[in-house]
Amino acid sequence: MAENYQNILNDIKGDRFSGAWVVARKAIKCMEALIKETGGSSVEELKQGIDKTAQEILKAQPGMAQLTNFFNTVLDTAESSESGGAVVLRRKLSGEVRRFYEQCTGAVARVAEFGAELIDEDSQVFVHSNSSTILEIIANACHAGKTFQVILTESRPGREGQAFAIELSKMGVACSYFVDATAAKGMERADVVLLGADSLSEVLLVNKAGSKAICLLARELVVPCYAACESSKFLPKALGQRKEKPRDPDEVWAAPPEEVTVENYYFDEISAELFTGVITEEGVLTPDEIGSRILSQKMNKRLLEMLK
Repeated sequence: MAENYQNILNDIKGDRFSGAWVVARKAIKCMEALIKETGGSSVEELKQGIDKTAQEILKAQPGMAQLTNFFNTVLDTAESSESGGAVVLRRKLSGEVRRFYEQCTGAVARVAEFGAELIDEDSQVFVHSNSSTILEIIANACHAGKTFQVILTESRPGREGQAFAIELSKMGVACSYFVDATAAKGMERADVVLLGADSLSEVLLVNKAGSKAICLLARELVVPCYAACESSKFLPKALGQRKEKPRDPDEVWAAPPEEVTVENYYFDEISAELFTGVITEEGVLTPDEIGSRILSQKMNKRLLEMLK
């Protein structure tokens, strides 16, 4: 049975720990369900539903560039379909939603191919959090017959590293699991660092909290450090992550003394200069090569209003 639009929307709004591509896939499914469930609606009602959905998701999942670029495509399509009625609009929207999904899926597959080339035989690969793109890279390296080990972090407060370690075990990949505070010990053994990304601007990459410290450790110990980031996550800095507010303190410490203030953050902003390269669907590029492309992106005016 197809999933209900409202159920998918509620799932997205409550999802605190999934990676960017997982959340983006949910948003795509949500839009597909909305288009299907509003079969008898007028053009204006359908556009209002799209507008409301985009606002709610972008508010619940701020700073995720894939979502921003997805809704940029959807809103542009809705606004450009001035004739033909609701049936034509739904058909055009369904086509664009499917095209975006296929484009992203193909990009992840190509990123995985390029990323797997960075994993050498008998090497130690350092990862952080639970990036589905990094998992695809590792899977590709395994399919290529490479033998290697993974060093990964706990990744608090959600401990996404546990979920990643479980997936590695299913592949038969040996790994060493470190609490975040001992990441330096793992880095001393690492041959390469592979990190995911929620968004990449011309100057900054946004990823799971702890990523900045890992990049600085990699630089100090001269370990190559790469970010895996398909172009659907490119977003000009002016539209990216707003200053993050502290999250639920109970995730860190449920009952601290009254004098203790728990500050719980999910994301880091990292200078693009800290990365050896960025793994994209076009190959491994330098931050400078990506910058001009990001600055040339055109954004929907209604979307820009939502992001203010």
